[in-house]
Amino acid sequence: MMEAPWAMDLPAPIIAKKFAGAWFNGSSTYRFLFQQRLLTNGIFMFDNYIGLCTRHPLQCLPVFITILPIIILLKRKAYISKPYLILLIFLIFKLAIDLIMFHLAAHRTNNLLFYNISIPVSYTLLAGMFIYKLDSPIFKKLVALSIVLFALFSIWDMMRVNPDMNDSHNHSMVPYASTIQCILMILWILLYFYEIMVSMKIPNLFNSTFFWICCGFLLYYSSFVFIAPVLHYTEKWTNPLSIGFAANISYIFEIFYLLAISVGLFNFEKQHYAKY
Repeated sequence: MMEAPWAMDLPAPIIAKKFAGAWFNGSSTYRFLFQQRLLTNGIFMFDNYIGLCTRHPLQCLPVFITILPIIILLKRKAYISKPYLILLIFLIFKLAIDLIMFHLAAHRTNNLLFYNISIPVSYTLLAGMFIYKLDSPIFKKLVALSIVLFALFSIWDMMRVNPDMNDSHNHSMVPYASTIQCILMILWILLYFYEIMVSMKIPNLFNSTFFWICCGFLLYYSSFVFIAPVLHYTEKWTNPLSIGFAANISYIFEIFYLLAISVGLFNFEKQHYAKY
């Protein structure tokens, strides 16, 4: 969208300064022009968002689907249980990061820094749920230890690939942290499945909130573990390498795990939350 003719006569800082001064001086003409400028920028920004959704619908869809499990979790008051309170924090954090990355992508700005930051935070929150859900004290300690070690490793991995952290334009995706996160999450999910199968403490798995959540994450991380190692080489801000439809697999399973979480939370019952 082209800018209005009046906006091309002066540099932006001067225009802003003139408008700001005119606003407080009570000039109706400049006030009108300032409002028009804001309206034009708002329409241009909205066009960027629509354009990004049109070009990459599958990548954008999970951003908005994340709202669904948040609403269900709050509606069912599942946050009274500590694991699901952590899940709520994770979903809100995920939504915030996704919206920031969505905004930056719409304005053709490198957003990989936020992806790299999200990895240790997401793992800390997701693994934290298993500290409450696993029965074995040894497994609980292993999960807690992995959170600390993985956070340190993720920071090292990010700084090793991006020695100049101030250069956000050339920021690259971490090569190893994503893969290790997948392996660790798959391990904790399988250990949880092992415990509930041995103990038989859940009479109906399909009514178990956490079982649905684990199934969703297991599908997602099992698919992503094969794609994550190559993302460092394909997801470049400049000269990206295309891997075809394989790049969309993680987004498809991200939608699946968000829907599985929603189904599980819909089954949540306050009087039985300690069991499930």
